[in-house]
Amino acid sequence: MNLFSSITEESFHYLIRDYGFSKPVDTDGSWKTTFLYANDQLEIEIELNYRDMDTFVFMRRLEREAEKCSDRMQLEEIINVEPVKSNGDQTTIEQFEEGIVKKAALLKSNLDLIINKKEKIFS
Repeated sequence: MNLFSSITEESFHYLIRDYGFSKPVDTDGSWKTTFLYANDQLEIEIELNYRDMDTFVFMRRLEREAEKCSDRMQLEEIINVEPVKSNGDQTTIEQFEEGIVKKAALLKSNLDLIINKKEKIFS
C-alpha cells in the first residue's frame, strides 16, 4: 500500500465507522487507484488520479428493485459547489495529500444531507 492509499483509507475511515459502509475494495490502474465503499443505499468511489494529481469522489445510489444503480455523480455536482482543481503536474506531494484530506472532509460535512435528502439527487 502506498502513502496516498494509506492517507485515503485513514481519511475516509468514518464511512465504515459512522455510516456502515463496507471496507473499501481498492483497484490499481495505470494512472489511478480507486477505493469503492458501499452500504445498502450508496456506493462511494474515491479516485486518486496520478496523472492529474487530484482526488475525485463519485457517488451512486443503489436502487432496491432489480439491483439497479443510478448514474454516478461527482460529489461537487451533488452539493452544487465548484470543484477545486489541482495544479496538474505542478502539484506537490503535500498538496496532493492535502487534497485527499479536504475531499474526505467535504464528503463528511455533506453526507447526512445527501443521505437524507428527499428530492431525487441522482439521475
